Amino acid sequence: MTVAELYFPFPVHADIGHDEYDREAAEWLSLHCELAPDRLEAVSGSRVAAMFAFSAASALSERIEVLTRWSLVNFLIDDVIEAAPIEQATVIASVCRRIWDNPASSVPDMPIVAALRQNTSTLLTMATPVQRQRLRAAHQEYFSSLVAQHLVDAAPQPPSVEVHTFIREMTSGMPGFSAVAEFVTGMDIPEDEYHSPQVRAFAQAVHLAVGWVNDVCAYTKDIREGHQNNVVAVLAARSGSDTRKAFDDAVAIINKAYYVVDELSHVLLREGSPGLCGYVRLLLRKQGAFVPWHLNSPRYADTTVGESLTITTTAPPDVHVPPDISSIAWWWDHLPVRDAA
Repeated sequence: MTVAELYFPFPVHADIGHDEYDREAAEWLSLHCELAPDRLEAVSGSRVAAMFAFSAASALSERIEVLTRWSLVNFLIDDVIEAAPIEQATVIASVCRRIWDNPASSVPDMPIVAALRQNTSTLLTMATPVQRQRLRAAHQEYFSSLVAQHLVDAAPQPPSVEVHTFIREMTSGMPGFSAVAEFVTGMDIPEDEYHSPQVRAFAQAVHLAVGWVNDVCAYTKDIREGHQNNVVAVLAARSGSDTRKAFDDAVAIINKAYYVVDELSHVLLREGSPGLCGYVRLLLRKQGAFVPWHLNSPRYADTTVGESLTITTTAPPDVHVPPDISSIAWWWDHLPVRDAA
C-alpha cells in the first residue's frame, strides 16, 4: 500500500520532536507560567511546550505569560471535558462559557475554574473592546462545540460529513487561539477586514485543517477510546468504503484545505493591513509547528492506520478541484481569479 502524502506548502518547524529542543522549550515554558518542576518532564515528553514556545515567538514580551497560561489551561480543559461523562462535560462547558461572559460570575468550585477565571479576567481586562468581543465569541463557540462533540460520540451513527466539518473546525481550538494570538501579538485588524469573506475563508480553512490533521493522526487512538466522530470513521460510514480508502480521502481533503490556505495567504499578505499580515503569518507558523508535533508526538504514535504520513510540497494533480462537501466547497468562491490561460 502507498504512504499517504500530506501536501504542506509552508515552512515546517522540524525541530519539534527532537528531545533537546523539546526539553529546552519546556524549561522556557516553566519560566513564563510557573510550571511546577514535577510537571516539566511530562510536558516536555508531550511536546506541548515546544509547540507553545514556537507559537509564542511573535508575542509581545509582556503578554507571553498570558499566552502560555491560556494554552495550558485550555489544553487541560479540553482533556477534562473529553474524558468526562456528557452530564459533567455539559456542566464544565457551561461554567467555562459563563466565565468568558463575565469572569466574576458565580460558578461551582472546580479545580480548573480558578485558573480559567484568572486568565480570562486578565485577557479581557487588557484587550480592547473589539478584541474582547472576538475573544468571547470564539470561546463561547468552542465550549458549545465540545459538548456537541460529546453528543455526536453518543449517537448510534457517525454524523454527516457536514456536521463533522463544523465540529472539527470549532473543537480544534484554533478559533480561540486565533483570537488570543491577535491580542498577544498586538495586532489590530480592522473590523471590515477581519469579517471579509476572504479572511473568514482563510481562517476557516486553517481551523478545519488542524481538526482533520488531528483526526487522521489520532484515528486508531480515537477508535480505541470509543470516539465516533473521527473523520476517518465518518468518511468510511458515509461512503461504505474501507478504512484505507477513508484515510486517503481525509488526507485529500486536508490537502485541498492547505491549497486554499496557500492561495489566500498570498493575497492577504499582499493586500492586507499590517495587523492582518501579522495574523496570517502567525497562523501559518502555527501550522508549521502543529504538523510535526502530531507526526512526532508519542500520543499519536502508530495511529495513522498502521502507516506514516509523509509531508510533500508538491501539490497533488487534483488539488484544484473543490471537494464534494457543501460546507467547505464555498472556499473556492473566495480564491483569486485565475486567467483562462
